[in-house]
Amino acid sequence: MPKFALSFNSIEVKNLGELEMEDSTIGTNVDQTKLRAELVAKAASLVPLLRSNAPKTEEMRRLPDDSIAAMEAAGMFRICAPKKFGGYEGDVRTYTDVVAEVGRGCGSSAWIAFISNAAAWIACHYPEDVQREIFEPNPDTRFIGVLAPTATASRVDGGYVINGKWGYASCSLHAHWALLTAQITQENGSKELGLVLMPMDKLSIEDTWYSVGVRGSGSNTVTAEEVFVPERRILLLSSLMAKNALGDPERSVPFRQAFAPVAVIMTSAPVLGMAKAALEMTRERIGAGGKRIAYSTYTDARQAPGMLLQLAEAASLIEAANTIVKNWCDRIVSAAFSLHEMSFEDRARMRSDLGLAARHCRDGVERLMSVQGASAFAESNPIQRVWRDIATATRHGLISPEVPLEIYGRALVGDFPLLSAFV
Repeated sequence: MPKFALSFNSIEVKNLGELEMEDSTIGTNVDQTKLRAELVAKAASLVPLLRSNAPKTEEMRRLPDDSIAAMEAAGMFRICAPKKFGGYEGDVRTYTDVVAEVGRGCGSSAWIAFISNAAAWIACHYPEDVQREIFEPNPDTRFIGVLAPTATASRVDGGYVINGKWGYASCSLHAHWALLTAQITQENGSKELGLVLMPMDKLSIEDTWYSVGVRGSGSNTVTAEEVFVPERRILLLSSLMAKNALGDPERSVPFRQAFAPVAVIMTSAPVLGMAKAALEMTRERIGAGGKRIAYSTYTDARQAPGMLLQLAEAASLIEAANTIVKNWCDRIVSAAFSLHEMSFEDRARMRSDLGLAARHCRDGVERLMSVQGASAFAESNPIQRVWRDIATATRHGLISPEVPLEIYGRALVGDFPLLSAFV
């Protein structure tokens, strides 16, 4: 079935394949449909290993070496890296489909794939010499990425000296580079938020990630003490937020996608995969037959209308979340193809929709736990790990629905206070 893109400022509808061909005159042309199919297949091939390694991942609180090696061999860390330096240059729909597939295998693995690819995509907004420095030696470069401004950058000759501490630095135990946020001191003495790129070996790691969910993400605290960063590796956040409606029109589609919408929606991909994994596990367990319902005459849960209703509701919630997220991915890509700016109201609605999609996934998994019954909470049952992972992941500030709903509600009545830069 062909996929279509809708122009926001007109009623023109175009086939995405045609748009990919039309884009060949602007930047690097990548056949996203073909790339997406190839990478999803590779991600699917990882699922058995990642699932079998999941208990070890939780116990170690990091990914086992063979999981990292398999993911790298399958190209899971170069999805968003620039093609000119060996990356795949996938758009946000390609990224989402692939990382969601990783999430079917292991929530922590998908979370690391999300963080690393999201930071890699942001790094591609730096000047070309910086991109070359990072990606040319290793297009599979892994990143941490923390956008909380908990550090300072003092101007010195040729760059800045960075001091600070950042928590929740997912992928800290596997990363090569760090994308961090700091208060940048300008020449006139004023301060502005900026993104700082530095090698991980310049940072110390404090073991602080003791969580009941996404335990293997290594979301520890990292510290910089008197780290010099050349000026070329500092990027003012305001220069990226200026691209919240549409990226640089002179670049290829993946890098002219609207900045904030992409940065936000990337968080959803692991959650989709976790929810799908829980649904698969439940269908496999119930479908095998013989699952009794305690304190009832039902000897097979498949015969109980109440269980079937809960299973159907869970599946519908999870599928609705998939539809919401992937529809917005396609709208972002379509806008980039067509060089149309996404309106503030559209971006606010997207934040709200993604929050509801995250809640749908979490609620769907809750219902699946009820379908499986008390035995779902046994340590030997893998669904309890998914339940903990998705409960943790859906509380991430970019997709937890409370503030996004307020942002959209205010947009609907024409009240636009800056509640978040990521709109």
